[in-house]
Amino acid sequence: MTQQQPLLKMQGITKEYFGNRVLTDVSLDLNRGEVLGLVGENGAGKSTLMNILFGMSVIAQTGGYAGKVYIDGKEVNFQNPFDALKAGIGMVHQEFSLIPGFTATENILLNGEILHDNIVTKLFGPRLKTLDLPEMRAVAEKSIELLGVEISPDTLVAEMPVGHKQFTELAREIHRPNMKLLVLDEPTAVLTESEAQVLLTSLRRLTATGIAIIFITHRLQEILDICDRIV
Repeated sequence: MTQQQPLLKMQGITKEYFGNRVLTDVSLDLNRGEVLGLVGENGAGKSTLMNILFGMSVIAQTGGYAGKVYIDGKEVNFQNPFDALKAGIGMVHQEFSLIPGFTATENILLNGEILHDNIVTKLFGPRLKTLDLPEMRAVAEKSIELLGVEISPDTLVAEMPVGHKQFTELAREIHRPNMKLLVLDEPTAVLTESEAQVLLTSLRRLTATGIAIIFITHRLQEILDICDRIV
């Protein structure tokens, strides 16, 4: 029987910050539709490892790293998060990256807005296309429904409770085209116990579609409930 090629393989990853080694020869792999728990005490290098995967600028600015990263068997070296997004990798950080004055819909479809022609574009070209707000709302609503939560697509982020902001971040990531892998850094830290259970259930829905997840948490019970393997 042919062994499945992992979606992600990180091999021999080593990283130093100004002479201080934070990662030494770290290797891991992740298959499609799998949840991998990434655990360790504060300062163990979990966030650094994910910053390497996601192409965060702080890695290149501090001398890069040693080792290799493979996606679908092909070696990659993402120079910035946009490279990672194009490859189908999304990340939800502990700090929110939403725009408070935008609605849930506008945040979920940020940089992926749906446009349509109008009278002006027929005269002056496609640069003057307008937002197709009803279609954008429908797309955002579909992403929210997939998570199993009740959030109005029209709600301003500034008016949301913290838990809803976390789900909006996640909805934005799963909306992106070609999404293969989600990195979730302490996603339940700001959630109530009931919201955390909803999140864990929604993650299983995502893995059923083939999306792989790296799940970082300090909560042992969540690791036992959701993760297929632990590193």
